[in-house]
Amino acid sequence: MDTKMHEQRLEASVNALFRRCPALCGFAVEHQTELFVSEVTTHPSGAAPHRELRGVIVAALAALIEECPEAGELLRERTFARVFH
Repeated sequence: MDTKMHEQRLEASVNALFRRCPALCGFAVEHQTELFVSEVTTHPSGAAPHRELRGVIVAALAALIEECPEAGELLRERTFARVFH
């Protein structure tokens, strides 16, 4: 697979995550020794426990990386935000 296909797969996974978690507005992924979710934003504030959402996000990203290891590189140092139309 090429980078464009990996990006599309990542985008689909993140969009699915936002659909499953309506209170989730955004999250950031950092990398030091390993990837981790460093920030979670919800609306309204406090709508869902951040610890619970962080677990859902981590599980979704881990599943993506398991299916597509190249996605790990695409996740590094990125912030993902819900798109409102």
